[in-house]
Amino acid sequence: MSQYDLVVIGGGSAGLVVAGGAAQLGARVALVEKKALGGDCLYTGCIPSKSLIRSARFAADIRRANAFGFAPTSLEFKDGAFAAIADRVARVIETVGEHDKPERFEDWGVDVIFSAPRFVSPKELELTDHEGVKRTIEAKRYCISTGSRPAIPPIEGLKEAGFITNEEVFGLRKLPESLIVLGGGPIGLELGQSFARFGSEVTIVEMDIGGRTFQRECVVSVKSITLLKGA
Repeated sequence: MSQYDLVVIGGGSAGLVVAGGAAQLGARVALVEKKALGGDCLYTGCIPSKSLIRSARFAADIRRANAFGFAPTSLEFKDGAFAAIADRVARVIETVGEHDKPERFEDWGVDVIFSAPRFVSPKELELTDHEGVKRTIEAKRYCISTGSRPAIPPIEGLKEAGFITNEEVFGLRKLPESLIVLGGGPIGLELGQSFARFGSEVTIVEMDIGGRTFQRECVVSVKSITLLKGA
């Protein structure tokens, strides 16, 4: 049975920092991840969202060319398809993902293990790889940094109507004609603003305007976004 000073469960932003830092300090470290290193930040959060926002900001600036001292110009998606935006987001993810390659952490002395973990005792972790092969490792300490998943609100008919979350939105190949964003917090607003700038008709639904990070003034300043307050 392999023994470690520290086993990190989850290869997202937090797990990578902990595993890399501990290994460079001399600890024997294993990093356990089910899918790919990088986590939410790389694939469904920070990196794709900021890439999408940058493209949307560019579109908004082009439409305001006159305000910057340039002649008005037309704006079209590359090859006439919104898929070009998704392709750019994918390229940025691939470029940034080079920093999260397993080899980088293995060079620091981290054992990177792609398996599904299960505790079988306070010190032992059973690992099942993609082929179903099981093995057990042991550690003095464990760091659980398994990230998050979208919380689906209990709205009647939502499942039947169909919806997407941050796990699918950055891969859209076709621009939605209209989009309802459930939630007026930072993520909902940045997605709503971006798609409005691309040309979608956006409605943001928020239950509690006063309790969110952004206020009504931040939303209504963006044309083509409708803000609804729900109960």
